[in-house]
Amino acid sequence: MEIEKNTLSPKLPVPFDSGLLYTVVALYYVYVSKYIIGMNIALEFRLIISQVVFLAATPLILAVIRGYDIKKTFRLKAPRPLEAVIMLVMSPVMIVAGFCAGFIALLAVKSAFGRVYLEGDITDLMTRNLPIAILLVAVLPAVCEELLFRGMIQKGLEKLGAGWSVFLSGILFGLFHFDFQRLAAQTIIGILSAYVVYRTGSIFNGMILHFMNNGLLTLLSNYTVKFQGEGTQVVTDPFATPEFLQMAEESGLSLEQFLGMMAGILTVLLAISGGVLIGLVMVVKSITKDKVEKPEKVKGSAKGLLMGVPGILMIGIVYTALALTLLDNELGKSILRFMGIL
Repeated sequence: MEIEKNTLSPKLPVPFDSGLLYTVVALYYVYVSKYIIGMNIALEFRLIISQVVFLAATPLILAVIRGYDIKKTFRLKAPRPLEAVIMLVMSPVMIVAGFCAGFIALLAVKSAFGRVYLEGDITDLMTRNLPIAILLVAVLPAVCEELLFRGMIQKGLEKLGAGWSVFLSGILFGLFHFDFQRLAAQTIIGILSAYVVYRTGSIFNGMILHFMNNGLLTLLSNYTVKFQGEGTQVVTDPFATPEFLQMAEESGLSLEQFLGMMAGILTVLLAISGGVLIGLVMVVKSITKDKVEKPEKVKGSAKGLLMGVPGILMIGIVYTALALTLLDNELGKSILRFMGIL
């Protein structure tokens, strides 16, 4: 009699795990992190604690406790050379698209609220010590954030279907940055990375994209950004700088006209770079059409997402407080001070 081989599928995360992780991480950033800030620990060490302990270690520990297949949960498969090349080509295009979207969003926020907010601590780090900035702003997030979002969170969401996992994990990634000025850009980056990781089956492709994106932005900031400060600061007019005023004067335009012209140019550039990204995504789809491991949907697993509702509510409070602060509302400022953001 022929003995049947054990064909049991590896144990993998479910939406419950995705929701739980998101709430735990949100709780840290919204509430617990203020105590670390209050300990007067250097920003560099705070970033290490946040990234390594809460973003990387938490999903790894949960995976071990729940007995999940580590290799398949986190897609620990080496990327193919062609995939890595496509990631390297896609990265600068994402930078262009992200810059255009971010600048347009900044103008929109300035138009809507009459002011914007800028993160002084990170900006100062990116312009003060380039090697340390590359390590903390590019390398660490590329590894730690990918393990969380494109690792366990996305894998758990795949029980709802591949499309939903890509879409939802991208949105959660965008919200996680606590910045509605960059929300659209970060969400698009999150969705693109999630799609690439799903199609190629390798989290390392997401890490390459993430590292290149943050690394190139750090290099650009090191040579171009002039704003420095501590913590999140509300700025009435971030564009009233000598550089912008000089460019406007040389163009024979007022600052408002010059910014309007820039917005128009960047909108066109955003459309072009977006088209290039879509083309590259189609290439990824083409080269992986016979290699994708389609997830198994589990009926009724969506109720596990309720575990993530507290996290989303906490993050929603942050966004509301940021908007109120831009409106010069004291309640918003009080909430941000309580959380150690302002």
